Amino acid sequence: MTDRLRFLDALHADSGSAERARDSEVAVAPVEPTGPFIVAFEDSDSVHEVTLRRDGEAWHGDCWALHEDGDRHGRCKGLTYSDGPCAHLFAVRSAVADDDRPGVHVRDAAQERADSVVERVRADGGRRWSR
Repeated sequence: MTDRLRFLDALHADSGSAERARDSEVAVAPVEPTGPFIVAFEDSDSVHEVTLRRDGEAWHGDCWALHEDGDRHGRCKGLTYSDGPCAHLFAVRSAVADDDRPGVHVRDAAQERADSVVERVRADGGRRWSR
């Protein structure tokens, strides 16, 4: 996973990646309900695998170009050579925010940590819970 992805900073900087994700036809398909995601832009021959997760208000992710057989070929050049998220990450982030795409969700690490604590408390009836 990358360091924190700054989607809003890139939007304010008129990012080419954000513009491409917004203006181009793109397909986003989850491999599993919360990712990874397969992303393909209509104007490109390459297909990418994107991982994206939330940790409270912070976003983390990664993007890889895929061979035709589905194996990772290399890290996305748009992510490697820019200061912000690539167009593929923007496309998944947009799909998550789009209510018309109900099958696209990301993991929220903060929520998973909270759920884990609640589950542990339930498992022992709250008797061994300590702070």
